[in-house]
Amino acid sequence: MRCLSCRKWSLQVICRSCHEQLLIPTVSTRKVGSLDVVSLFRYRNIEPFLLSKHTPAGYRLFRYFGRRHIAPFLEAFAEGLEAPARIIAVDERPRGGYSHTALLARYGAVSGLTPLHGVLPAANQVHYVGRSLQFRLENPRDFHYNGPSGIDAVLLDDIITTGSTLGEAHRVLRENGVNVLFALTLADAR
Repeated sequence: MRCLSCRKWSLQVICRSCHEQLLIPTVSTRKVGSLDVVSLFRYRNIEPFLLSKHTPAGYRLFRYFGRRHIAPFLEAFAEGLEAPARIIAVDERPRGGYSHTALLARYGAVSGLTPLHGVLPAANQVHYVGRSLQFRLENPRDFHYNGPSGIDAVLLDDIITTGSTLGEAHRVLRENGVNVLFALTLADAR
């Protein structure tokens, strides 16, 4: 197999050299309302990988990002937890044979953090790629929460662009008695 970054022969989807030299997280935080959103990368640094999310190569890449970046970040975070918390991924509906957010949540399962799969589906399957903030506000995702209340959770998505999706998900979770500790994304498009 070849490294999907440099195209050199590799037993891994991303070779060791690219992992160590190119895919170094640049952690940033921004606010969406009262929600802290932590992003591990700048969108432009991993854009080709993110655009492949609904392809067979995308499955392997999201597994890589889950194992190599989401898991270590959440493991470090979980060390400071006083009580167990859950991971809630935004709209885990499968496309292209798998759900990229569910896959990230699966690899985020570390001591003290457990995924709750399929509890935050979106009734509106509108696609926001390339759309304006106005379009996003006029066409909300219409999330419905069907999980337990009275829990602490980390909200997980792949990209934050305008923050409308995470803001809406946060509001729905709060209304249903979920204390969202923060949101985590792979990339910030800003």
